[in-house]
Amino acid sequence: MGVYQHLIKENKAHVMEYRSLCSPGGLSYIWGRPIKFGEIPVAIACKRILLDESIAMAAKRMGADLKENWPVTETKFDEDTGLWTVYKYGTTDTLTSRVLVCSDGAPSRLATKLGLVTRPPDSTCSRTYVEGGTHRFDADGVVFFNKELLPGYSALFRHPNDELSFCVNVIPGNPKVVPEKLDYWHNWLMKKDQNISRALGDNFKMEKMKTASLRLGGEKCTYDDHVLVVGDAAGMTDPMTGEGIHHAMEGGKIAAIFLDEALNHGNYDAECMKIFHQRWMSKFGDDFKWSMVFSQMLYRFPILLDASTAALQRKSDKFVAKWADIMTGRLPKIYMLKPEFSFSIIYELVRLTLHRLKGSNGKQKKAE
Repeated sequence: MGVYQHLIKENKAHVMEYRSLCSPGGLSYIWGRPIKFGEIPVAIACKRILLDESIAMAAKRMGADLKENWPVTETKFDEDTGLWTVYKYGTTDTLTSRVLVCSDGAPSRLATKLGLVTRPPDSTCSRTYVEGGTHRFDADGVVFFNKELLPGYSALFRHPNDELSFCVNVIPGNPKVVPEKLDYWHNWLMKKDQNISRALGDNFKMEKMKTASLRLGGEKCTYDDHVLVVGDAAGMTDPMTGEGIHHAMEGGKIAAIFLDEALNHGNYDAECMKIFHQRWMSKFGDDFKWSMVFSQMLYRFPILLDASTAALQRKSDKFVAKWADIMTGRLPKIYMLKPEFSFSIIYELVRLTLHRLKGSNGKQKKAE
């Protein structure tokens, strides 16, 4: 549909070429070659509103009947006709459809009203933009794993025109880091994390912080008679990274292909709609349980992140490319258990542990 090409041409997205990560123990890894998956780089920085608009306009060009400024808060299903009536907020305007697709974000208000989603969002994240030319950041993107924030993390990403986004993702598991304290951690990291404060400098101009909900790990049921739940509303967000836009787009594609089949067969009951749920779970949803396991391991044993960073420092570009694919959701997290990753990380884990024990013993002897 040309979305990526349009974003780059219009200077609405920035390709991540020079990226880095900082581990809890102070190790860092920087890579400066564009890692690609086919013709598309492994990561780009793009404001969500620009991405959403680009996708919507691309769909319109392909023939979709786009309804702009059409907020929906109420829907009703007629069992006799098998049709949904969708009501435009504040007016008497309506639309009818055979299938209702709930894709209204992590709060999932519509699916909650219908009883498909029965729990609140799991967590939250922050985002704020830094004016270009006012900071000292010289990379394209850096992920910071501060020990106090684990299993969550923070990141700086460069956008077009030297603008930066600073975000903090709160991942469940740390009793000190809860959604209610997001504002505290957002500001604490800017002041207390030396890597972040150094990158921002003393004269940065930053807009007001904004927050968004995170629904992690996938909902148990994302279907019913004549209904599908897709994207953030369905919890298609990785519990390890808090990232979900790529999964939402993948889920939307799966939904579109499935609905085309359903329309051709004329069957929209729950048993049929269940096929959609099975497909997205098979594609990426089943991997979320491993993401949750790994995220809790990183919280309990931060040295695993140090070992992973050390492994990246020693390995080839091919190793780094595969690792990047795993972290961005292109490959399942369970791939981390493959020998090429697990053996490398275990080796670095042993090496770091021995080094730190030796250093600790040396300090103790010196003190004596």
